[in-house]
Amino acid sequence: MKPDEVMAAWLLKGGKMLAKTCKECGCPMFEYKGRKFCVVCEEQAESKEKKKEGVESTAGEPGGPIPAGQGSAGFSYAGTPGTALGEALSATLVTLCERIGEEPDPERCLVLMNTLKKGIEAMQLLKM
Repeated sequence: MKPDEVMAAWLLKGGKMLAKTCKECGCPMFEYKGRKFCVVCEEQAESKEKKKEGVESTAGEPGGPIPAGQGSAGFSYAGTPGTALGEALSATLVTLCERIGEEPDPERCLVLMNTLKKGIEAMQLLKM
């Protein structure tokens, strides 16, 4: 799983992206349930361990495969109130994830990730 996909999954799960970056990989650090850590490094460690054990991760969990019927970045907002707005915002979020994956500049990547976070928050407001 690409770093942007891992981070997007944790944002959707409710993780908070921090302004600090990981000393190992340079990706933004996250806070989730009071714990601060690098979701990318943790995903890589879990992936290596699961390969050793021969266990596949569960669909829908951060780090797991994307469930069928969802977009390349795992977004599925069918039936969102304000469908045209929800669809446009969903497409924008997918595009942002793709741009983040291709962005070589860590500072620009952080700006894009913050924009992605705001977009996800907007999608959550639409679902209410």
